[in-house]
Amino acid sequence: MQPRSAQAPQLPTEDFDRLIGAAVHDVRNSLSAIRLGIELLARRGDRQQPDAVLAHVDHAADRAIERSEELADVCRIAAGKDLVIAMQRFSLHEVVRQAIDAAEAPFAASTVFEHDRLGDGDCRGDPARIAQFLNLAFEELAGSGLPARVIVVSEVAGDLFRVAVCAGGASPESHGSDRPDTALSSVRRRLLLHGIARAHGGRAEFGGAPDGRPSIAGTFRGVRRGPPAGY
Repeated sequence: MQPRSAQAPQLPTEDFDRLIGAAVHDVRNSLSAIRLGIELLARRGDRQQPDAVLAHVDHAADRAIERSEELADVCRIAAGKDLVIAMQRFSLHEVVRQAIDAAEAPFAASTVFEHDRLGDGDCRGDPARIAQFLNLAFEELAGSGLPARVIVVSEVAGDLFRVAVCAGGASPESHGSDRPDTALSSVRRRLLLHGIARAHGGRAEFGGAPDGRPSIAGTFRGVRRGPPAGY
């Protein structure tokens, strides 16, 4: 009798979630230990003159923690599951303003951010995820060169809300080495952008001007999944 060909076992969704969760948990614990060590070492030195090496390691730990969170998100999407979101009432315009303030530092000093606010009232959704959506959109724009101007629109219209980011002009400068412009990086960003919008019952859209400048928009319903939001 001929032996049967080996087939990869099918992993139940619950087991898949536990495996990924355990892996991410281990990464977080290791990074937390690094962070604690950095804090202890920093206390031994002159607090008025922080060690540049410690600051670099601390920044690297922050990036690693961020990437571990994204790993968990990507795995959920790959498994056909929605991202985890924490629904609450929040001010869309304020979340967008804070995201812009945080994003200005990594961009060149010549990059100008414009924020157009449309509509009033609070939205229902996950403000941390909306901020993540904007950060990913900013990174996607910068992937093709630092834009001279970034136009950000936040719009509230009843149960729907929308954010849009567009490059208003490109600079010949390339982005920093900590964010390499690769096709894989763009795939990761777009996968997460779609996932965040979908978890809110909405959709992400990608477009571009005739000269190739990119734009990213997200429309959200403020619910956990549902029909794609129209605008």
